[in-house]
Amino acid sequence: MQNSSACTVDYIDHVGIAVADLNQAIAFFHDTFGVPLAEAQELADQGVRACLIAVGQTRLELLQPLSPETPIGKFLERRGEGLHHLALHVDDVGKSIEGLREKGLQMIDLEPREGLSGIIAFMHPRSAHGILTELVQAPLVVQAPLEG
Repeated sequence: MQNSSACTVDYIDHVGIAVADLNQAIAFFHDTFGVPLAEAQELADQGVRACLIAVGQTRLELLQPLSPETPIGKFLERRGEGLHHLALHVDDVGKSIEGLREKGLQMIDLEPREGLSGIIAFMHPRSAHGILTELVQAPLVVQAPLEG
């Protein structure tokens, strides 16, 4: 029987966690759980410093706001540190957006965009039982031709 789902999920890509101090959070997860250290990146267009930490077969995305006016800054002000979003890996974010909208679900992003973990789009929590849900498509890896 063929699955007629508008968006087929392959696996949980990562769990997003809002933090007040990224360096402190990286050290905590490393020292407490023995996960690898991660390098922070600034994503000015998203208003965050962030990193991805490998944890077994998935990842944690730690997000520190660049200012209180950013979405993560507002989240921290309202709710404090903690779980921010669930990211699900899909084969094609663009097709997933179309299929979910056809089902009447509300998307925050109407077009795919570049994110820390690849091509992304967010679904509004109202459409996902209160969970901010990120769709992630792994970035294409372009290999340089072999010299010879």
